[in-house]
Amino acid sequence: MDRLTEDGVLRLDLYYLDPPLPSYVQGRTALIGDAAHAMTPDLGRGACEALVDAVELTRALTAVPDVPAALRAYDRARRPATQRLVRTARLMNRMAHARRLPGLRNAAMRTAMTVGGALG
Repeated sequence: MDRLTEDGVLRLDLYYLDPPLPSYVQGRTALIGDAAHAMTPDLGRGACEALVDAVELTRALTAVPDVPAALRAYDRARRPATQRLVRTARLMNRMAHARRLPGLRNAAMRTAMTVGGALG
């Protein structure tokens, strides 16, 4: 670390949407993936959720002939779950980078990983 220079450090900022969007749909336009629900990478779910969005949007557009109604159905199906994941990822990020009480932080992270693995 003593020999590291500023040029030798790669910095990538993390972005998420806060507050969350009230809708992923406006008119005949729908947002998917990070455009709708950017999240920190702590759960490793960003790209997965974008694919699920695409599948759900395709299902809605196939099942409902009225495009605005199909887009509203997509929004109802995806927004609650993805916004919950955004909140969870942000919480995991805060826990992972907490500097106070490292023993408690590490125990909480182990528990979260165990519970998360059992759910997935």
